[in-house]
Amino acid sequence: MATTETIPTDERRRKNGFLGPKDMTGRRNSGEALRQSEIRYRRLFEAAHDGVLIVDSVTRKITDANPFMDHLLGYPHEELLGKELWEIGLLTDEQASHAAFEELQRNGQVRYEDLPLETKSGDKREVEIVANRYEEDGKQVIQCNVRDITERKRAEKASRASEERFRTLFELGPSAIYSCDASGVIQEFNSRAAELWGRTPAAGDTDERFCGSFKMFRPDGSFMPHEQCPMAEVLSGKISGAHDAEVLIERPGGSRVVVVVNIRPLKNQREEITGAINCFYDISERKQAEERQRFLMNELAHRGGNLLAVIQSIVSRSLSGTRPLNEERETLMRRLQALARGQSVLTKEGFEGAPVAEIIRLEFEAFSNRVAAVGPVVMLNSRAAQTFALLVHELATNASKHGALSVPTKGQIDIHWSVEGADEEAKFKFRWRERNGPPVALPTRHGFGSILIEKVVAQDFGAQPKIRFAPEGLSYEIDAPLMGMTAGNASAI
Repeated sequence: MATTETIPTDERRRKNGFLGPKDMTGRRNSGEALRQSEIRYRRLFEAAHDGVLIVDSVTRKITDANPFMDHLLGYPHEELLGKELWEIGLLTDEQASHAAFEELQRNGQVRYEDLPLETKSGDKREVEIVANRYEEDGKQVIQCNVRDITERKRAEKASRASEERFRTLFELGPSAIYSCDASGVIQEFNSRAAELWGRTPAAGDTDERFCGSFKMFRPDGSFMPHEQCPMAEVLSGKISGAHDAEVLIERPGGSRVVVVVNIRPLKNQREEITGAINCFYDISERKQAEERQRFLMNELAHRGGNLLAVIQSIVSRSLSGTRPLNEERETLMRRLQALARGQSVLTKEGFEGAPVAEIIRLEFEAFSNRVAAVGPVVMLNSRAAQTFALLVHELATNASKHGALSVPTKGQIDIHWSVEGADEEAKFKFRWRERNGPPVALPTRHGFGSILIEKVVAQDFGAQPKIRFAPEGLSYEIDAPLMGMTAGNASAI
C-alpha cells in the first residue's frame, strides 16, 4: 500500500534542522527583542535611585546588585556579591535572615516598612525593603528593592519636633490664638482664647463662625455682629489683615474685656485665601491705666489752676499791709508750707485723697507730745483735704501764738474725729479742744485765718462750724455730711 508523504510540522522541521527564510527572520527578530529587553532592564537596574539586590533563594547569597546599592552600603561591587543580607546589615542576624526567607517562601513577598541599616563605614541609615520571589528559567530568584528613607525619617522627626514646639507655644503662650477655615468655621483655639471668651466653642461647628466670643463691641461701644468682625473682613478679602485692632468682648456672664487682635490670612499657591489665624491679647488693665492717667492729668491741670487761685488768695490776705512786712511774710510762708504739706499727702495717694491723721501728724510734728489726736481712718477727697490742711494750720498757728501751745510745756490740744451714721446720712465730726493755756478772748480783728475757719470751711464742708472762745480754751467743731468730703465723692473745685 502506497504511503502519503506528510509535510513536516514546524517542530519537526526545527528538529530536522530545516528552517526556511521566514523562520530564520522570526528567530532573529525574537532574539533582537530579547536583547533589547535585556538592555532596557539593565539600564533601569543600573540607573535606579533605589537599591536592587538579586538573591539566590537557596543559598540566600547576593548574586547581583545595582550601583545604587553599592553606593548605599559602601561596598565594592565584587565584595558585595556572595554575602547574605544579615552580613551587610540589612537584617539583625542570621536567624532573622532565615525567618525572612521562610516567610518569603510561604507568601512570595516580604515587606519591611522601617528597617535599620549599617553601612560598611558604620553609618546608620533607615530603609524600607520589598522582597519578591519569582522564577527565572525554572529557577527561583529573589529580588529585594531597597529604598533609603533616612532623610524622610529625619524630616518626619523634625516635623514632629516642630509640631511639638508649636503645640507647646500654642498652649503655653500668653496670647490667645485661634484659626478659621475659609468659611470662618473655627478649627483650633488655645486655652487662653477660651479663657478670654469666657466659653469653649465647639471646634468645627458650622454655627460657630469667625470668633468664639459671646458678643463683640466696637471701641465706641456699638454692637459688632460676628459677620462684621475683623476675622470676617480678612476672610472675605475686604481687608488684607488686622493689626492691633481693638475689640470689646462680652462674656456670657456679662463681664467685658478689651482685646487687641492681629489677623493674617492663610493662602495657597494660587494666592487664594484658605483660612486665617487670629492672635489677640487682653489690654483691659492697660486701658484702665490709660484712663487713670488721663484722669490724673486732667486732675493735675485742674488742681494746678485751683492751687494758683488758692495761693493768690492766701498771698492777698496774708500781705494785707496791717502788720509789719516781716510778720506778714512769715505768716505767708507758713500758710504756703501748710498748703504744700497737704499737696504732698495728696500726691502720695495718687490724688485719690488724703488721710485725716496724716494731715494732722505733718502739722504737729514739732508738738507731738502736746497734741493728742484720735480717730478712725478717714480719707478726705482732694478739695476737702486741701481745705482741712489749711484749717488745721490756722488752728495750730492760733494755738501757737495765742492759745494752748503758746505756753511752754503746759498747754495741751485734744483732737478727735469720728464718722457717725451710714450711707447718705453719715456725718464727719471733728472736735478741737485746747486746755491749760492762757485765758481766751474774742479776736478783735478778722483776717485770712478767721475767714478760712469760718466761711471757707462752711462752703467746702457744707456745714457751719461751731467756734467757742471759752476762757479755759478755744473749742472748734465741725459736723458735716461725710459724702461730700471723702475720697470717691469729690465735688468739683
